[in-house]
Amino acid sequence: MRTLIIIPAYNEELTIGSVVTLAKKYGDVLVVDDGSIDRTSDIAKKAGAITLRHEANKGKGQALKTGFRYALENNYDAVVCLDADGQHDPDEIPLLLKPILNGEADMVIGSRYLNGAHKNIPLYRRLGLWVLNKTTALASGAKITDSQSGFRALNRKALENLELSADGYHVESEMIHKLSEKGLRIVEVPINVRYDVPNKHKKHPVTHGVSVLMKIVSMIGYKRPLLLFGVLSLISFIIAGILGYLGLKPYYNGGRVYLTQAIGAGIFTIIGIQLFIAGLTLNALAKIVKGG
Repeated sequence: MRTLIIIPAYNEELTIGSVVTLAKKYGDVLVVDDGSIDRTSDIAKKAGAITLRHEANKGKGQALKTGFRYALENNYDAVVCLDADGQHDPDEIPLLLKPILNGEADMVIGSRYLNGAHKNIPLYRRLGLWVLNKTTALASGAKITDSQSGFRALNRKALENLELSADGYHVESEMIHKLSEKGLRIVEVPINVRYDVPNKHKKHPVTHGVSVLMKIVSMIGYKRPLLLFGVLSLISFIIAGILGYLGLKPYYNGGRVYLTQAIGAGIFTIIGIQLFIAGLTLNALAKIVKGG
C-alpha cells in the first residue's frame, strides 16, 4: 500500500527535521509549508521530504487540501496526517494504518482519550475539547472521543469522498462530518501525545476554541437546523422568562412594572418565536433537498 504522510507546517523549523526523519520510515513524506517565514521548507527538504509551499499563510485546512490533492494526483492508496510540532509520535503511524490495511475503516483517528493521554492536557483545554467533541457529535452523528486530533489516516476512498470547505483548524471536525454523512467508516485508536514541544500554541487557546466552535455550530445548522434553532429558541424563551419575572415581580408586590425588563421580555419572546419558525422552515427545506 503506497502511503503518503502529510505534514502541514507553519514556522516549524525547530521540529520539522526530526518529524520528517522519523516519519519517512513509514512512507513518502510531504510537507505542505503554509507560508512560513522561517527555514521550515529548507529543513524539510534536507530531511528527505517532498515540499509544497503556499506563498501566504492560508490555514491548516488549505494545507491539508493541498496535500490530499497531491495524494490523489499521484495515486497513493492511503495518507497519514501528522502535526509538525513534534506532539505526535511518528512511530505510531502503523497503529493508524492497521485498521485501513485490514479493511476495517476508511478513516482512523488517533485519540488521546483512549489511553488517558488527555490527562496531561490543562483542565481548561480539556473542557474546551469536551465541548468541541460534543458539538462535533451533534453535527456529524459520529461518537468520536477526540474530534480535534490532527493525527489521522485515510484511505483513498475517504480522500475521494472529501469535499472540504474549511480553511482553518475546524477542518478536523469537517472531515468527520463529511465522511460520516456519506456512511464511511471512522474508528479511533489510542495514541500518546507530547506537550513539551517548542511551539505549543500558535493561537490563543480561547479564541481558537471559540472560532472552531462557531464553525462546528454552523455545520449543525446545516445538517440539523431544527435542533440548532430549537436550542436558540429555548434560550431566548428562558431569557424572556427571567426578564419577565424581574419586570413584573415588583408589580405583584405592590409596586410598579419595570418597563425595561418587561420590554426586554417581549423582545426575546418574539426572537424565540422567530427562531423556532426559522428552524421548522429550514428543517422542511433540508428534507426537501435531501429527498430531491
